[in-house]
Amino acid sequence: MSVRTRGVAVLCLLVLAAGCSDLPDLSDDEAAACAELTAALPDRVAGEDLTDDTDRTAAWGGIELTCGVGLPAAYDDFSSCSVVGDVGWFLPPAELKDPSADVTVMALTYSPRVSVLIPAEHRGSDEVQVAIAAAITSTLAEGDPCL
Repeated sequence: MSVRTRGVAVLCLLVLAAGCSDLPDLSDDEAAACAELTAALPDRVAGEDLTDDTDRTAAWGGIELTCGVGLPAAYDDFSSCSVVGDVGWFLPPAELKDPSADVTVMALTYSPRVSVLIPAEHRGSDEVQVAIAAAITSTLAEGDPCL
């Protein structure tokens, strides 16, 4: 299975686990913004080389970014997020329970929204979000602030 195929399969599983049936369609402007984002992403994140990228996705080893995702099922008006690199990142509370598990954080303060799968070995550090944040803030439209 290629890295690209594995990444799509993992993303589909994550989207289904989050309570979504598939990725939302993007407007032409959102698709252009995602393409601009993926073109601006760094070649290395958390010591991992860029192994795959499209106009909507990128992967550095097990770290996987998807642009143009819906709101996670666990997010509501009372949810909080952490600001790292001027981007508000939401982590579903249920994903905090097992520190040995992969997590998916979502950049909710820019549009289109971005999700990033962070493998367990990269948890405990903001290194992944910091590396990606500059590309998000320089290419995507600022949205609602984080709580």
